[in-house]
Amino acid sequence: MSEGPPHVLVVDDDPNVLSRLGQLLEDEFRVTTTADWGEVNRVVFRKGCDLVLMDVNLPVLRGDQLVEALKRAENGSAAFRAPRILHSSSADEECLRQLCVRTGADGYVSKSARGAELIAQLRRHLTA
Repeated sequence: MSEGPPHVLVVDDDPNVLSRLGQLLEDEFRVTTTADWGEVNRVVFRKGCDLVLMDVNLPVLRGDQLVEALKRAENGSAAFRAPRILHSSSADEECLRQLCVRTGADGYVSKSARGAELIAQLRRHLTA
């Protein structure tokens, strides 16, 4: 974990979601928001982060593909290992659980989760 507040990278293609999550999380975490795959690489592998929260339905690289790309890029290195959490508006929890198992994501959070619930879920993943 980084020094100071945990660093959370939020990946979503919707600027409104990025803005809302950035504002919601900024009191508890150091937050970087992006919709850009290049920025994801820069943050994860150069700057480092403690958790990646990513939309499942990204237009260029879906969240499940992003999880798999991060796993390949990490190549077993613990130095780059941060929990990878899928963020979805889907109400089908079983489908999301299966997606996590299939891709190796560490968990999922519903986009309908209230602020305190979202923060609590992220904290659980950070301390696991």
